[in-house]
Amino acid sequence: MNSATPPSPALPASLSRWTINPAYSADDEDIRTLFEAVFKHPMSQRHWDWKYAETTLKGTLLRTQDRQPVAFFGGMPRAFFFQGRQYDSVQNGDVMVLPSERGIFSKKGALYQVASHFFNRHVGLGREYAFAFGFPNARHFTLGVKLGLYESAGRMMELRWSPQAPGRHWSWRWEPAGELPRQAMPALWRRMQQDWPQHFIGLRDMKRWTYRYLDNPANVYTILAIKPVFLSSPRALLVVREHEQHCEIIDYLGGRRAVKLAIEAAREFAHARNKPVFMLASDAIASDFSVLGAEVAESSISIPVNISDHDLGEKPWLGRLWLMAGDSDFM
Repeated sequence: MNSATPPSPALPASLSRWTINPAYSADDEDIRTLFEAVFKHPMSQRHWDWKYAETTLKGTLLRTQDRQPVAFFGGMPRAFFFQGRQYDSVQNGDVMVLPSERGIFSKKGALYQVASHFFNRHVGLGREYAFAFGFPNARHFTLGVKLGLYESAGRMMELRWSPQAPGRHWSWRWEPAGELPRQAMPALWRRMQQDWPQHFIGLRDMKRWTYRYLDNPANVYTILAIKPVFLSSPRALLVVREHEQHCEIIDYLGGRRAVKLAIEAAREFAHARNKPVFMLASDAIASDFSVLGAEVAESSISIPVNISDHDLGEKPWLGRLWLMAGDSDFM
């Protein structure tokens, strides 16, 4: 997908009070200052470095002529796989606009300028990324659709289960994994792709899970290994995050046949903590996980993908994204 980066389009004359450029490490301090002004809490440099560890390009930054940051549209690379082919994609996040600039809901507004600059420069045929996706709130998604920036690729669904007392499992067991099973993960990843051949699945390998879960500077996760009783190699891995009021299933690695066992393991894990189990999954896969009496409802999180001047002709990922909370950068 890589090619020579096209020249940055100039802003219209009516918007000459701003400058717009790709953001790199030299812009980190200004972006984090903007982050605190918008979200009312700081982002440490360590956390920022973790989020953008896999790219030198952080996103697009809009400034005033005297270089004060106004808006930012971030992009974190993510590899997806579909029928044996890799698609380089990007998750957009840290989308922020100074409160004083939020009132212009048009193509003259700051949000449109940073998002369209990013999409038209970096996403589409001959560019770094085949497609861009994200997890915006309902207001941001609606605004992006109205401005012609986004189209829907699905919605995140909420699944809930009551906790379950541990049973006597004669054929399988679960246990917290002290470390990631390096030898088993490639086979689990292959099985996952084989069992969901019609879906775009984000890469789940040793490097990705170490980065996403073990090295995360903000959250603590538990990785459960679901194993046959007389074997040491797991049939599935499950990432769980404990919250004050519930336990959340964050990610899954394995085939379809192990899904029920994994949900049982999560419910038993939650039972010891007297909490229910919660999970977010894209509507493309929610039915595969709605087992054992799951309560299923729509969440407020839509899944947009980009619209740009350089879209590929076909968009086979629409309605086929295999996503859980762990496919985000913040859950």
